[in-house]
Amino acid sequence: MTELPKSKGTERCPLTIDSHNTKMRLQPITRSDLDYVCLKLRESDKREIFGIRSHDNPLWIAAETLCVASYGKAAIAFYDGKPAAVIGVSPKPWPHVWDAWAYGTDDFNKVGLSLTRYALKVLKPYLLARQVHRLEAPSRMDHSQAHSWLRALGATDEAILRSYGRDGADYVMFSWTRK
Repeated sequence: MTELPKSKGTERCPLTIDSHNTKMRLQPITRSDLDYVCLKLRESDKREIFGIRSHDNPLWIAAETLCVASYGKAAIAFYDGKPAAVIGVSPKPWPHVWDAWAYGTDDFNKVGLSLTRYALKVLKPYLLARQVHRLEAPSRMDHSQAHSWLRALGATDEAILRSYGRDGADYVMFSWTRK
């Protein structure tokens, strides 16, 4: 059996500053920055994330994110000196199928363009180099802002997951596949 190699992807995250907005920067994730974001999650992300977890603990979300990010690649976006959002990809337990995820504080929209650029210029080539043939992201049915962003990134609405959330909420499975 082949083990997934542990990537140091979070350490190789390029430090960038959006030239159009000097208040925004991307950098490697840290536990304290993840804690900050998770403790200040915007309501739509809180509903979506906790809806598919067995707990409501934001610090556990931070720990889970740090763990899965250590096997993939991730970055945290800062706005005006404060952590605002996290974005990343991580492998599933089967070969060449990965998860995509992003969440943030109420400042998410202020860093959205830079997150989009990071996804397209850093994460996409990273995934292609690893021969990923499927990337997926479940999203709560009522999180329309996330759906618009996922579609803008090229994701397809693949399926409605009826009663997928622990509260019975429907989710949409978004995916990117290699043809």
